[in-house]
Amino acid sequence: ATPRQLESLVRLSEALAKMRYSDVVERKDAQEAVRLMRVATQAAATDPRTGRIDMDMIATGRSSNDREKDEQMAIALKELFAERRGQRMAV
Repeated sequence: ATPRQLESLVRLSEALAKMRYSDVVERKDAQEAVRLMRVATQAAATDPRTGRIDMDMIATGRSSNDREKDEQMAIALKELFAERRGQRMAV
């Protein structure tokens, strides 16, 4: 886990303890925080088209499949422009 994720788990655990009107974070608070984090991560990382978990969805907001398609399109356009260098192209 990243430091940011660990800090989030601490905050979630503390919030869960406060919901029980407790000043002490118990094991069950930490376990529930971990469970909530897993569920949220899974929901955010699931590609709606494939149903598969794709961590690029969290990191970039786009699936790895979309990113690969954009890269392929950019390569194809570069090749087209290189072939037609100096020639007029209809739009």
